[in-house]
Amino acid sequence: MSAFLAAATSVALVLSGGGARGAYQIGVWKALRELNIDIVAVYGTSVGAINGALIAYGDYDFAEKAWLEVEFEQVMNVPEEMKKILSGGIFELNIFKAFEVAKNLVESGGIDITPLREKLKLLLPEEKIRSSKVHYGLVTYCISDLKPYMLYIEEIPEGMLADYILSSANFPLFKREEIAGKLFIDGGIYSNVPVRMAVEKGWENILVVDIGTIGLADILDYLRIFRERTRIGYIRPREHFGNVLNFDREVIRKYFVEGYLDTLAYFGKLYGEQYYLSSEEDVLKQLYAKLDAKERDIAGFLLGLKLPSELSAEQQYESFILPRLRLETLSFFDEPKKVPIKLLESLAKVLNVDRLKIYTPLELLEAIVHSTEPENLLSKVAIQIRYRKLLDFVIFVYKNATRKM
Repeated sequence: MSAFLAAATSVALVLSGGGARGAYQIGVWKALRELNIDIVAVYGTSVGAINGALIAYGDYDFAEKAWLEVEFEQVMNVPEEMKKILSGGIFELNIFKAFEVAKNLVESGGIDITPLREKLKLLLPEEKIRSSKVHYGLVTYCISDLKPYMLYIEEIPEGMLADYILSSANFPLFKREEIAGKLFIDGGIYSNVPVRMAVEKGWENILVVDIGTIGLADILDYLRIFRERTRIGYIRPREHFGNVLNFDREVIRKYFVEGYLDTLAYFGKLYGEQYYLSSEEDVLKQLYAKLDAKERDIAGFLLGLKLPSELSAEQQYESFILPRLRLETLSFFDEPKKVPIKLLESLAKVLNVDRLKIYTPLELLEAIVHSTEPENLLSKVAIQIRYRKLLDFVIFVYKNATRKM
């Protein structure tokens, strides 16, 4: 996190394009609200332009409901076969059917997004967005003029806001958006991460929520504004769950939760690189200290160590156990408190422990142990040999220590 954003009480948001992944950005908004960080401006491309307008409108509950209850049919009119292709289920169709669907799409001039147009007019009352205290802007690209438009709210003609938002979100597979006789396409082909708009307005703290790809102008802008990097922060999904047109409700929910958790982690409220932990306490050290001398000998043996019996549990852990965990997890330069967290995260990942929730270190350890019970392990691929002794160690420590609690 940049030093500026660490203590920020307000931010200008930059929202990238990314289709159905846009639910992530609403999760970010939820976290910013909880952190009492004001949004003073929002600039977006494609779905980022849609979400930016929702944020400028200011009704968070409305925006969350709109995303979590969205249906594919509320975005576009397509046959069931095309829906499967767009959602990533192309292999459910035979090659001839897939070819026919693609041919029909080309002949029709693209996907009909009339449902999205109608929904946007209901979701985004123009007058309230124009009068919002949150400054707004978007990016679109005019293929008739072969030039991009980075438009702030005051530059968009009255009564045309929804049209320009739709032009910004005009994915290449959609039917072209026409405004005043000119055709427009998704602004992401030029600038999918319009940081320039926030920089040019002079905002002190800029937070970029990047859920998609990078446009040509984004690379050039990054080089041009590199000197400004100390006041620009980036939040990106740790994991992607579906393609940009997958509007499955469970996929949408996952992105929403991930955006919320990633933001709390970005601002230092959660810990961990793969999972979300409420603290960095060394639960392994705490449990190891509860073992008797014989149990500590066995725990050391599981790691390939012979521990000096004259040392206390704390000395054994600090001088022998922790260095071995550092070696096994390749955590050569991490702070000591991060080593056991990295171990737990690695084991949890290999065992497919649910990632989208907040754990205490003990709860994550418990989830790891539970995932190794026979009825759960039967459904998993054999654990990688690299993790076998580490897993045996943490299970032994957990089970023997918790019996004493």
